[in-house]
Amino acid sequence: LSYAEEWLDCLPDQVWESAAAVGNPFSLGPIHAGETVVDIGCGAGADACIAALLAGDQGKVFGIDCTPAMIEKAAGNATISGLKQVIFHQAEITALPLPDACADIVISNGAINLAEDKNSVLVEVFRVLRPGGRLQIADMVRVPSTGDAVCCSGEESWADCVTGTLDPDVFLSMLKATGFHNVELTKFTGYKTAASAVGALIKAVKPR
Repeated sequence: LSYAEEWLDCLPDQVWESAAAVGNPFSLGPIHAGETVVDIGCGAGADACIAALLAGDQGKVFGIDCTPAMIEKAAGNATISGLKQVIFHQAEITALPLPDACADIVISNGAINLAEDKNSVLVEVFRVLRPGGRLQIADMVRVPSTGDAVCCSGEESWADCVTGTLDPDVFLSMLKATGFHNVELTKFTGYKTAASAVGALIKAVKPR
C-alpha cells in the first residue's frame, strides 16, 4: 500500500501487527511539522503514529475510534513508540469530541464506509477542519461487478466493507454537498474485500 519504508522502520513491529489499511492517505499530500491531525476510525493507531512522526514534537494528533479495545491498543502503540503528542478518544465518528476548526488535516483509512450515517461523519469532519484544512482518506467504494452478488450478507457483509460502500460519484457528491472544494478520487489502491468493493484514495479541502 506504498507506505514509506522509513515509517515501517521507525515504529515498533507491534504497531503494525493490528494495522488494517486499504490505502495510504499520506500519499495524498504532506503533513507539515507542527500541524494538528485527526485520524477518524483510527483502530490500533498505526496511521495516528505515522501522523505524529510527520507532525513532530510541536504537532498534535487525535485518534478517534468507537471501540474501547482499539483505543487501548492504540494508546499502547503510541506509548511504546515514544509519541507523546498523540491523544486517543473513544467516540463515534459522527460526534467527534473536538472543538470547531481545530485541525489542519483529517485522515481516515477504511472507516467511513463502516458508518451508517455518512453525512453526519462528513459534517463533523468539515466542522473540525480549519478553513483551508485538508481531508485525505483511503476508503472502500463500490464499483460495478457481477462476481460477488451473493458473497456475504448482513453484519458480515458490512464488517467486510462491502454493504456500506458507496459508488465513487455518490461519495464525491456528498463531499461537495457538505461544502468541500477540490474533491478528487485520485486512484484505486488495488485493495479489495470483494469484486465490487475496492480501495480508493480521496482528497478534499475546506474552503478558506
